[in-house]
Formats: sequence, structure tokens, C-alpha cells
Amino acid sequence: MGPGTRFKPVLGDPSISDPRAVKRVMLVSGKLYYDLAKLKSEHPLGQHAAIVRIEELSPFPREELYSVLSQYTNASDFVWVQEEPRNSGAYAFSAPRVKRLLPAHAELRYVGRSEHAATCSGVETQQAAEHAELTRCAFEGLRGLVADLVIDNISIQHDQHQSLDEPVASVISAEVSHRWSNRQIYAAQSSDQ
Repeated sequence: MGPGTRFKPVLGDPSISDPRAVKRVMLVSGKLYYDLAKLKSEHPLGQHAAIVRIEELSPFPREELYSVLSQYTNASDFVWVQEEPRNSGAYAFSAPRVKRLLPAHAELRYVGRSEHAATCSGVETQQAAEHAELTRCAFEGLRGLVADLVIDNISIQHDQHQSLDEPVASVISAEVSHRWSNRQIYAAQSSDQ
């Protein structure tokens, strides 16, 4: 690391210009980020997905992760994406800790290889096919989430303008209730570390 720089245990998505437009937050640890970032840049709805990198697993960076996640006030889909099988990557350790930081209504979904005794199949073509499938699955269903965002915001605008008898514009409203305000972080719990 160069002079004047410091290690960050959690890195938000630098490509997001409007965090309110994000409907899916993908959490990743490791080099898979670069493959997902490439696919996101090519995806027509990529601006509605944020890729958050967890660079340090222990001690688990609760405050830093909460700070990044709480920027995405409209996010309703949280996904852990990993290359390794479910039982050998960071998911098993991180999932219970991440779930405590999500809004009360949210679940953490898993996208990756199923549980397996070996870390990879050992067959290059099979490994490449599995990798392509899991990166594709990370973006699956994004169109429906974005449609929900537009519908929700049209409803908000309709409610705001109904008393004024003004036509409702079909653009995404900037005013959204902040669902993160009542969540607490339990940073002093040593059992999670």
C-alpha cells in the first residue's frame, strides 16, 4: 500500500451514482468481484445492482458493512455470491453476521455452488460452466425488482399529488422512507468474531 492509503475492510460499489436506484445488493469476498463488475457494466439494468466487497472477514466489519448497506435505502434483495461450494467459502461464516445488519424485512439469498466435498470439480469445462451459471444467476430477476421500484415510486407520487389533482409523472421519486433507521449494530458481541 502506498503512503497516505489505508486498508478498508468493506468496499462499496464505486459505479453507483444514485444509491436510491439500487434494488439488489450483491455481497462478495474475493476475486469474483471482477467478473461480476464486468457483467454489471454490460447489463442494461446494472445501475440497479450494487456489488459490495467484504475484504476482511475476521474480525467481522459490522460497522463498516452497515454503513455501506444502509446507503441503499430501496434495496429489497440481498445476495451473497461466491465461487466456492456453499460449505467451503466465506458464506457459512458471514451469513449470520450479515443477516443481523439487514433491514427487518430482508433475507440474505445465496448464489453459488451447492455443498460439495471438493472445492472444485477438477474438470475445467465443468468449472467454467458452473462459473458462468452462478454469475448469470447473480443478475437473474433484476428486471422484476426494477419494475417494483418504479411501481412503488409511482404510487408514492400518486399519493403526494392526489390532493392537488396533478398528473402523476412516471419517474422514480427521490423521496423514499428510510427503512434502516431503527436497526442497531451489536459490535461488542465477541461470540461472532
